[in-house]
Amino acid sequence: METTQYLRLYVPKNATSSSAQKLPLLVYFHDGAFFIGTASSPMYHTYLNSLVAEANVIAVPVDYRRAPEHPIPIAYHDSQYALKWLASHYGGNGHEKWLNRHVDFNKVYLSGDSTGANKSHHMAIRIGKEKLDGINLAGIMLIHPYFGGKEPVGDETKDPDKRAKIERFWRLVSPTTSGTDDPWINPFKDQSLASLVCSRVLVCVAEKDVLRHRGWYYCERLKKTGWKGEVEMMESKGEDNVFPLLEPTCDSAMAKLKKVAAFMNQGPW
Repeated sequence: METTQYLRLYVPKNATSSSAQKLPLLVYFHDGAFFIGTASSPMYHTYLNSLVAEANVIAVPVDYRRAPEHPIPIAYHDSQYALKWLASHYGGNGHEKWLNRHVDFNKVYLSGDSTGANKSHHMAIRIGKEKLDGINLAGIMLIHPYFGGKEPVGDETKDPDKRAKIERFWRLVSPTTSGTDDPWINPFKDQSLASLVCSRVLVCVAEKDVLRHRGWYYCERLKKTGWKGEVEMMESKGEDNVFPLLEPTCDSAMAKLKKVAAFMNQGPW
């Protein structure tokens, strides 16, 4: 089936030298509330260029079909298909020579901002359930994760208009949904966080973002599930949703960039 789906590939300059060293792989899922934006949007091009240079990793942003023409869960299916294609390069026998030559598939990370963070979580669960050969998931980095739920958590009750907006957008992209307790948007419904196969999780939130409450709640629940890994939190004071894309050179954006890069460079290995 032709999906018109595509990937981009970001390679740090030193990887093009004669060095045989292979580098970690970052698979990145973009935001856009499931209905706008692409993997080649200028904001993501700027961000991923900076992150690849800082962290010395290979980055592959994933495109996917968007709502309303392609409603949920098509975006998740496309993301999963992209992971399977990437995994086909394990052992150096894939279609794309740059992946064969430069990627260490024992050091794979998933990340994304807002709805992209949502997809990163679900793909991490899928990798564990389906035992995807060729990808050893070292960690996930969830940036301002787009999660919801019928019952408010934290101080969400102070932002009823923003909560209502999240639900409206969700019903736009998923017209057959049961609401914000749908497991695609509420990760605590009908799935076990303990099934995450990675050993490390980083969650980044922004102080002015209504989604911050779900980010903190995700960490709290993760620690209580029996999952054996390590979870880290970073909150950017005075900032709102996906601010690093809008102001990539501000102090908060640079601090978050360095945190994400350091998280990947830590291991485990």
